[in-house]
Amino acid sequence: VCSKDPANKKTHPQPVLRKRVFMQLAFKKAVTDAIKKQPDRRVMPFLYENEPYFIKRRLSNHRNRFAKQSVDAAFWCEVYKILTVNQYGPMAPEIVLLHDDYFVMKAVGKTLQGVAKEAPWQDVRRKAFYKAGEALGKLHGFGLHHGRPALRDIAYDREKDSVTLLDWENEKRFIDADPRVIDLFLFVHSCFREKWALKNDELIREAMKGYFTGPESRPILEKALAVTKRFQAAFTLAHHLRIFGWTDVTSLDDARNYLFQLDPDAL
Repeated sequence: VCSKDPANKKTHPQPVLRKRVFMQLAFKKAVTDAIKKQPDRRVMPFLYENEPYFIKRRLSNHRNRFAKQSVDAAFWCEVYKILTVNQYGPMAPEIVLLHDDYFVMKAVGKTLQGVAKEAPWQDVRRKAFYKAGEALGKLHGFGLHHGRPALRDIAYDREKDSVTLLDWENEKRFIDADPRVIDLFLFVHSCFREKWALKNDELIREAMKGYFTGPESRPILEKALAVTKRFQAAFTLAHHLRIFGWTDVTSLDDARNYLFQLDPDAL
């Protein structure tokens, strides 16, 4: 006997839900097809329905093995940090698809490395660097850290006037220090790796103006100076090795000198 009770009737997904599921499946298939075309690429741009994305796969980049975690640890560390940070605000890329072997994130603009050098970005350079410093100061104010906020790992979106920190996988440390201190030092260090920094530190100055709007930025600077004093022998060696012109060494010495001369009240 068939009951006429509505509770016994089979229910079907709503049309909107069905459409959403089909769209997600189509998107996932497009991602899979893109990966098949470039099976050895770890990070790749991906265009879907005229929207730019990036696919990041759980693969080794075959670089800096000494300085990085295992492939699996780095992949899941990055996913965890992105999801955690974005609970406090949109400071990391938005992950739109997460798979055991990859994740897909929305494209977020031009890296600061490009903004600083390329002519089309000249009119927004100071603003972009200020925003970058502000974002890093905000992140540190929440008690969080990035791991390696180099210029190539920070992107500026001109249309949204916003900054996004990229590449959150770096979590390996070699000194006992507040990771936010290492963030600050590595950011300044990455600036001095660029040729423009020694000619004109205006962009670094803008970044520091933004950084010191953060509630924890001054204590972090004090900690950074204490760390450089603790490792004074290493920094002294770097200073003497400047004569060889090695970029990593000279920029290390320049970053240390800059932080020692930095006066937040004079920015």
